[in-house]
Amino acid sequence: MPQLNPEPWLMILSITWLVLITSLQPKIASLKFMNSPSSPAQKTTKTWPWPQI
Repeated sequence: MPQLNPEPWLMILSITWLVLITSLQPKIASLKFMNSPSSPAQKTTKTWPWPQI
């Protein structure tokens, strides 16, 4: 019988990584929202040396 997964820790690691990414996605989205020009973080974005798109 061929072994499909010779390294079970790799599968566990990838599943943990997937769970971590999906749980962090709302926080990343809220961070992007904070950096949008219409948010209160406008002052910090205006001090950037390069122009906003």
